[in-house]
Amino acid sequence: PDNHRIQLLDSKIIVQQAHGAIEMFLFKVKVTTQKNIETEFEFANFKGLYSKNKNNVSVELFNTFPYKIKIIPPRNDKVKSISYTVSTNLRNFHQAIIPDTGRTYPSQMQLVDFWGKTWSSRINNVRMPIFILSGTDLCTDYILGVIGENIETDFIVEEPAIGRALSAGMKRFTLTIQRGTAEYPIPEYVSSEDNSIVEYIYFKEGSEIKKDEIWLTSLRNFSFTMSQILKMEPLTTDDSLLPYWCSWTDWHSDQVTEKVILDNVREGIELGIKNFIIDDGWFGPGLDCDFSINLNIGDWKEDRKKIRDLRSLVDKIHTEGANAIIWCAPHAVAPDAECFGKRKKYLIQNKKDVLMITSNKFHSLCFMCPEAREIMADICAALIKDYGVDGAKYDLFNCVPDEPCVNDEHNHDTTSMIEGLKKTLELIEEKTRSLNKDYIVELKQNYATPYLYQYGTVVRAGDTPYNPEGNFLRTAYVNAYTPYSLNDYQTITNNDSTADAAAMVIKMMAVGIPGYSINFVALKPQHKKAIKFYHTWYRQNIDNLRNFRIPLDPCLCSWLAQGKDKNIYFLVNNENRLNISEIKNAEILNATSCGNLYLSFPQEISVTIYITDVESQKTIEERYNDTCSLNIPSKAGDIIKIRFEGIPSQK
Repeated sequence: PDNHRIQLLDSKIIVQQAHGAIEMFLFKVKVTTQKNIETEFEFANFKGLYSKNKNNVSVELFNTFPYKIKIIPPRNDKVKSISYTVSTNLRNFHQAIIPDTGRTYPSQMQLVDFWGKTWSSRINNVRMPIFILSGTDLCTDYILGVIGENIETDFIVEEPAIGRALSAGMKRFTLTIQRGTAEYPIPEYVSSEDNSIVEYIYFKEGSEIKKDEIWLTSLRNFSFTMSQILKMEPLTTDDSLLPYWCSWTDWHSDQVTEKVILDNVREGIELGIKNFIIDDGWFGPGLDCDFSINLNIGDWKEDRKKIRDLRSLVDKIHTEGANAIIWCAPHAVAPDAECFGKRKKYLIQNKKDVLMITSNKFHSLCFMCPEAREIMADICAALIKDYGVDGAKYDLFNCVPDEPCVNDEHNHDTTSMIEGLKKTLELIEEKTRSLNKDYIVELKQNYATPYLYQYGTVVRAGDTPYNPEGNFLRTAYVNAYTPYSLNDYQTITNNDSTADAAAMVIKMMAVGIPGYSINFVALKPQHKKAIKFYHTWYRQNIDNLRNFRIPLDPCLCSWLAQGKDKNIYFLVNNENRLNISEIKNAEILNATSCGNLYLSFPQEISVTIYITDVESQKTIEERYNDTCSLNIPSKAGDIIKIRFEGIPSQK
């Protein structure tokens, strides 16, 4: 028609109409080869089957979701990097979930902190490769991710952009995911025999997304798809799912002695704790020491001023009926470590003849070096052989700078530091699991996203002491991709009320395994009574808590754990309304301070309600006939059992 015309402007397809410009969807693929051939392809949608060729580079795009894409370089050449760019019309969003590990996303959800930014996936932060944005209704409105091998990747918000100021005048929303970088080209193992690379574009927007889907559900759906394509799954052991205590937060590492550990083991056992982590500093100065104090990390021998004999301490922990888990950073070598001279040739150099040193002043063994990986795996195996520990907490890979190693004193068998990390964890898993098939391995979320979580039995949402909401949010993100999630730095103080303490424990159980970093010896009796109460409940219900928790609202304030014989609901923060859509025996753990819970059912039915108070541990029973909604007086810490008439009874 006369009032329409198509034109190409700055590589963006625009339809000019009488009423203004409506900009259309654009998907762009840019391929760079090792022989520095650069080729760009454009697609107007994902609906057709496409095959394009330029400069002897071929791209095939398939039209089934997730959208398979195959890149074939010229003969005798290889792909160095691929970037995928999706550009659509800009509209209003509510929140952005950045490509993340779950550690930093809560502080970067606002759009003003999103526009114009770049995030990188490197050895120190192996990110979930997905952008998720919610619409003004709080539900997911836009998803862009890529599924492929675990390699160095950049995630870029191209538009709106930030120059001297935020610029949104183009009215375009443009995201780029770049696979392979100048420092880390795509490694050879990613390519097939013909040097082609196959990946999957995970793109949905608007009506393509299920109605009422929220960002955490979108992240979980992506993770499931990613795990199926890459053939990965989270693994665990029975003891890995039992509550944890950690020696870190409530003490300076200089104060963590054998007595401190054993006193808390004995107290913790009474409270239902099974796993006790001997954290950083058991070998000497910990990372909480002043920078004027030289570290000796890397020798992995007990500091006899604190622990006279670590093997004897582990034996005593076993005698109490508990598991001993040891903290270890197998790559770390401090300048003052006895092993420094012997291991120097295997350390990372980020400049010629200059050893890389982390911000907390230790060097790192090189993950790209097979001999260095053997050293790291042997360190981890020796912890079992020498000390008899039941598990390990591997830490500080996130402190390694994202620079390639240039040390020519040792061999490299990969160009990717991330691939080197995978090889390291794989070798550690092989050597330690051969010694103890039930070995507990706690990995940190910075590197334990679905690419690597199979090398651990639980994933820790890192470091939120004295911040229960931060603990909750970080662990919730981890629970999107593994049900074996925890934060072992949860604190409860004597300044907190028992109701507050109860709410903190319930919030942990809503998204994972309870874990603490508390001096149990000094804790109020009523707090210990509450912790024991919930741990007793947790163990009784652990079979119903092995699966993912299901978020029921966009603010993550109501959760469901589906069990075979009953459903378990968790209400946290200020969410005191719950729509129980299934007539099935249920329990509700109340971590709100609202005073009342409002329950609704899908039909009129007779129910009996049992409310157990955490402080008195007394139960009140009430029966309600032929009702489809209830208003129940309840306070933080209560456990409410719902028994429906006409379905099998349950203890």
